[in-house]
Amino acid sequence: MKTPAHPQARRIQAMAPRYMQTFRCVGADCVESCCGSWSIAIDERTYKRYQTIRIEPLASQLRHHVQRHADPASAHGAYASISLKMDEMCPMLDSDRLCSIQKSLGAEALSGTCNDYPRMYVHDGQHLGLCASLSCPEAARLALSDASALDMSEISLDINPELAPALHRRRDPFPSAEEPDLVRRHAPMLATLLDALVRLDSLTAEQALVYGGLLWRRIAALGEPGSAAASDAALEQVLDQFLRPDSLSRAAELVQGLPVPKEAQFSLLLGACQRFMREHGGRASFRALMDEVSQGLLLGESMEVCLARYQDADQQVLRPFLAQHPHLLKNYTLNALQAAVFPRRGTAELQTEYMDLAVRLALIRFYLVGLAALRGPAFGVNDVIRAVYGVARNIEHNRRFMPGVMQLLQERGALRLEVLATLLL
Repeated sequence: MKTPAHPQARRIQAMAPRYMQTFRCVGADCVESCCGSWSIAIDERTYKRYQTIRIEPLASQLRHHVQRHADPASAHGAYASISLKMDEMCPMLDSDRLCSIQKSLGAEALSGTCNDYPRMYVHDGQHLGLCASLSCPEAARLALSDASALDMSEISLDINPELAPALHRRRDPFPSAEEPDLVRRHAPMLATLLDALVRLDSLTAEQALVYGGLLWRRIAALGEPGSAAASDAALEQVLDQFLRPDSLSRAAELVQGLPVPKEAQFSLLLGACQRFMREHGGRASFRALMDEVSQGLLLGESMEVCLARYQDADQQVLRPFLAQHPHLLKNYTLNALQAAVFPRRGTAELQTEYMDLAVRLALIRFYLVGLAALRGPAFGVNDVIRAVYGVARNIEHNRRFMPGVMQLLQERGALRLEVLATLLL
């Protein structure tokens, strides 16, 4: 939702992808409202303001539904919240599916969560950044539909001092030459390199992440204690080896030559999805997506039948489609990189950070194969958009989803940069 200009608003600059310049909440016209199925965090300032409201029936609704937490730490830092059951809509919505708080009191009365979403403010140690969570259907549509949607530019933001947005992710301030950790010391440069790799026309999003994974493996091996000058010199050699023009011209061939056991890929990704469904169920849209994937991949049949269906849909439908629309998964990946502020930590955490990004793309691609199997020639851009926001809603708004997936991959020895090709190609 857009915050109106405040009399004392402060104008600041932020780096943002092009689609953020046109994003607007579509309210009741949204195909899947953000006002449901999760706990809505209420900050202390907003909670105390709600206690002063005397307009009925709004005042009674607020007192009944907004519950303060005795221990905010146990509620992930939320001072209070409106807790909703799975598939339950926010009780503050009126009969037109519009927010009664905003209609009665204005956008400035919304909590930080409601006011910011789906906007995500990040800081890379040098600049403020702004992007959107693609769990929002409208944001996903804008970010994925246009090939230039992830072109970056500086935009002006009028920030209401009473509603200053919270940072979604933050990298430590620009490191000095004395920073002992190699990755922290060169984080801004490494982030720029990965962004450039994903944007290369010669690589698909999946190929770029696999090639980047080969690079990160080499860089992680340089992170052993030693002199900064020596590790910097070694880093320069590795970057030259991977990024000089003749290496990049052969990158796609190199990546495609890596062994990819499709049965292992299918088993890993299907197992992760089914485990989550068994333990948590997921939102209605996610369950519907999984049902269609199940139909497309004939999951009730034998493993041989399912695997053959999976491989055929991948080769005959999805790959040709993505070759015609390469920006779809590239834009998703570029948006994910900005939201994650990768690399945000140090050398020791590099593999875990990168695998988290790669596994998210692998899961989305798995669902796309299932939808391609079901739709056949009718598979299109809207299927990609739906899969992205459907999966993103469970990844970003269920704190158990990714830990569960990562745990399963860890148990199977697949949470390593060495198996990126198995997951993504």
